[in-house]
Amino acid sequence: MRYRLAVVLAVLLGVSLLTSAALTPNTTAHDGPPTDDRLVQPTEGTYVWPYTSKSQSIDKRTLALTVIVHGDTERTKRLLTDPSSLNWSTAEGDDPVFDTSPWHPARGATRYTYLMSERDDRGKWVHSEYQLQDGTYLGTRTHLRAYPSPSGNWTAFQPHVEYWDWYRLRHTVTGVAPAARQLENDLRRQPVVSDVDRVYHGHRGGGSDGWTTVVGLAPAALVIAAAAPVVSRTQWETEQTDFVAFPLTLVALVLGVRVAGVAAEGLFPGVTPKLFAGLLYPVLVVGPLLLARHFARDMPANLAPLLAIVGLGAAFVLDMNALGVSKVSVDLVIHRAALASSLGAFAYGVALDDRRQKNAALVAWVMTLAASLFGFV
Repeated sequence: MRYRLAVVLAVLLGVSLLTSAALTPNTTAHDGPPTDDRLVQPTEGTYVWPYTSKSQSIDKRTLALTVIVHGDTERTKRLLTDPSSLNWSTAEGDDPVFDTSPWHPARGATRYTYLMSERDDRGKWVHSEYQLQDGTYLGTRTHLRAYPSPSGNWTAFQPHVEYWDWYRLRHTVTGVAPAARQLENDLRRQPVVSDVDRVYHGHRGGGSDGWTTVVGLAPAALVIAAAAPVVSRTQWETEQTDFVAFPLTLVALVLGVRVAGVAAEGLFPGVTPKLFAGLLYPVLVVGPLLLARHFARDMPANLAPLLAIVGLGAAFVLDMNALGVSKVSVDLVIHRAALASSLGAFAYGVALDDRRQKNAALVAWVMTLAASLFGFV
């Protein structure tokens, strides 16, 4: 009966996630472009849908556009990427002092928004012209998608905070408002920002409370330059007995993959981070099982699963803490608990040298991983 525990946990996980997905309400009413009453007006004669979408229709709505910067679109981009390189004119003729920008070029999925102009009385779907980040793709970051106006006098931004989830192989968004505040505060410190205000448009959802931050730039001259990424590294060393080494190596494995991904991203900025994700993900799939097989075979059967669960659980908690993630969904907690329990069941089978127990635990492990890869978490 013991070997069935892991399978039961995996089944419960699947039922919970499917139920959650079924109960999640649809946030949009119909396919196609937004109606006029869903648009906002940054300047006279121009309109924008205050959200982004996975496709060229509102039924795939994702996150809200929460910051609009008024001013030349190219100057806005340079202000964010390397403000110290800009030669802005001032009334007194003095050179302004700029803060160093934390933003550098980023990669991310394609997201669309809808723009309309009274001049041609036609709307169109556009994807972000550029993306910026403060942080790392395979770690945690504040991510910006920029949508410059065709008129060239304003840029709408969709900022959000997210982290890379190795067991979902994609990013998980943890906040929209904090990212908007970060961008707003960064711009406030720049001497060429003439005013910062908040305007209420009343469209809630996608992380928006119905308010948009509106930033105005003073006129200026421009000198073009580029920004450079920052690379960070950490190290982990430990020497302990097997009882201590088992959970510690599980922690080191999970955190090590995170660190390796972030380091590789920084060392090779020209390579898509998803390549490193694809290379490192198998380590998280096979690594915990190999560690359990190595350590648990010489352990008491009642201790091996406990150490496996504690080690992998601690790894998940420390990983989230290192990323600064303080809130996670119930589905994510259930998923991580099921993963830890599956590994504990496998360690129990190794300690008993019970093939049926080990095989059942492997099935549970694979099913739980598949649940996240296929979008149920």
